[in-house]
Amino acid sequence: MAHGRTELGRYEARLLLWLLRESGHRPDVPVRTAAFGLEQNKPPLGVSAVIAALADRGLVDVHRWPEHTPADTSLRPEGHRRALRLERERRDPEARQVYAENAVLRWAFEHRGDEALLLRDFFVADHVFFHGDALRAGEVLAAARSLRAAGLLGLTGDGIDGDVVTGRAELTERGLDCGHAGTGLAEFLRQERERQSTYRIDTIQGPVTFISNSTVTYVGTLADELAGLGPGLGLDEERLRHLLRQGDELRRAAEEGRPGRLRALVDRIREELTSAPDTTGRQLLLDMARQVGGMLG
Repeated sequence: MAHGRTELGRYEARLLLWLLRESGHRPDVPVRTAAFGLEQNKPPLGVSAVIAALADRGLVDVHRWPEHTPADTSLRPEGHRRALRLERERRDPEARQVYAENAVLRWAFEHRGDEALLLRDFFVADHVFFHGDALRAGEVLAAARSLRAAGLLGLTGDGIDGDVVTGRAELTERGLDCGHAGTGLAEFLRQERERQSTYRIDTIQGPVTFISNSTVTYVGTLADELAGLGPGLGLDEERLRHLLRQGDELRRAAEEGRPGRLRALVDRIREELTSAPDTTGRQLLLDMARQVGGMLG
């Protein structure tokens, strides 16, 4: 029977990965699971509940139960593929950062009525676990700062004191909109960009493009994001200076209503971003630059 949830719980992810390791990365190999309970300080009945949840999803097969409690368990082919993906994503800095940004956003939205929302409290929430692995302090702080740069989160006093993340967070109006949408950060930003527009009027002299106020605003947002995220893109000093200068020129071209100049600048910015190291900030900027290019035709 298919399970209603799509995301795995903390212990479900951990058990899948544990089975992957103990089976030598092979499917259909029964493994004794009592040792998993000892590693996780979880009683046999607790481990049995995790196994049952995975079996309900069609990810594992159960063997020698009730003779062995918790039961011997093997990865089904689908469970094996899922475990390999979890293992790969756990080691992927970009996947971890994408998760962290969405997790901090969900956590802040769930606590939007709280008088004081402290980042350190995120670490006692279930959201802190990415495929069963707790996010590191630096990852959470980077996610919160990225959300601030995107205009979704107000953040003050942010930093790391010893091993504790400091800072007070509050969702902005845009962040609340994202939370209410319930689509996740990437989809919310994509839908937001699609609502931008330009206007074309055919005249005797030929088509004329007018840059709408919303497009001017969005171009300004891209310029702001370049200034905010640019220093973290891993570019050398000269390339960073050049990119930021292009961002300033982009803003001026939009305000002056020069679509041809805008297109040329957007193309250059996209080329520069394409050659930058692959980070979440780079991907966000690249998506925004592509959207501006699409608006301009």
